Amino acid sequence: MRARTPQTGKPPRLRELNRFLYRSVSQSLRQRIESGVYPPGNKIPTVDELAADFKVSNITVRRALRDLSLEGLLLGRQGLGVFVAHKQRIVRTLSGARIAPFEEDMRRAGVEPGIRDLTMTLVPAEDEPALKGRGKRNGSIFKLERILLADDEPIALDTIWLPKTLAERFRPELRGHFIVTLLEAHGIVCDHVDYRFEAATANEDQAQKLNVMAGFPLLVIRLVPIGQNGVPILVGRTTARADMFTYEFCARPAAHRLR
Repeated sequence: MRARTPQTGKPPRLRELNRFLYRSVSQSLRQRIESGVYPPGNKIPTVDELAADFKVSNITVRRALRDLSLEGLLLGRQGLGVFVAHKQRIVRTLSGARIAPFEEDMRRAGVEPGIRDLTMTLVPAEDEPALKGRGKRNGSIFKLERILLADDEPIALDTIWLPKTLAERFRPELRGHFIVTLLEAHGIVCDHVDYRFEAATANEDQAQKLNVMAGFPLLVIRLVPIGQNGVPILVGRTTARADMFTYEFCARPAAHRLR
């Protein structure tokens, strides 16, 4: 008597068919976006409408939309629907010579920069994981949280940790101003900047603040400007929508002859 094969969900042929269907829907939607049928910034049809259009299930459509969202082609906005992501990206050029102020790169991309201040609080430095390995962690430090805007649309969450002396010096100008511009305006010289980049996806809180769906791809940039005395000037973390930014690097290695 032949042993029965354990049931493992859907039959292989059905699983393969479902995989083919959602990939077919993804490709068709991608072509519509690239050809301009669905222009950047426009809302696409609802899940029900797309399911009827492609003659597939709502589950298949949602899976296709999820993949295109993770690629950064679509942007889900809570309570509003799914929109085609803007093709216009803000290009951030990083070099050892200077930190270009955020607002310069935004205006160069054709968008008007803005800031929505959230909170500024005095917190124990030892309670902030972002400060780990960044010098002394005893005492208090100012934590500034805000949302960066492009044409009034939220594009990034910005968190800055400032020493008390620097925060007090900047206090009258902190709200509504970009921090790098303040450093330059006050003549604070930076020797170099340490960067770290990580990929992430939006949690519920981040999604709500950035007006995207939970799980949307994000780029987390941590930067630490180092003063001429070797001490960190501040610590910053920008959690940006991955569909809005491109980062370029300029490296100048020491001149030497390859052998």
